[in-house]
Amino acid sequence: MSDDTLLDIAKSNLESAKLLYRYKTDDEIRLNTVGFLLQQAIELALKHHLELNGVDYPRTHDIDSLLALCAEGEFEELEPWAETITSMESKTRYIKNYRLAVRKVDQIMKLADDLFQKIEKIHAKDNEEREE
Repeated sequence: MSDDTLLDIAKSNLESAKLLYRYKTDDEIRLNTVGFLLQQAIELALKHHLELNGVDYPRTHDIDSLLALCAEGEFEELEPWAETITSMESKTRYIKNYRLAVRKVDQIMKLADDLFQKIEKIHAKDNEEREE
């Protein structure tokens, strides 16, 4: 049985997005796949954070809904982007000729990196406090 956490899966999605992004060239479909993987990474990282805090979360891809379950302002840097990130889950897969802009992907990639660092820092601190 695997001991993978949601954060482990999220990290894999983020690493895959970064790898594909390096080879995106002018391939708009590949850029959409990067967007999808970024959305999944952010969604799963937030669900991991909620899970570790004992918060039940709905089966949803909606980033706004997940942020609403976090402590107020905890991930405020994501809030203005939540709708855009959420839409990357379905639009990139189901809407023909939908194309993400490179600048959007760049910004969301940075947000994802920052989110992962913040979550790891929060839970490392929690673990230290429990050990004391």
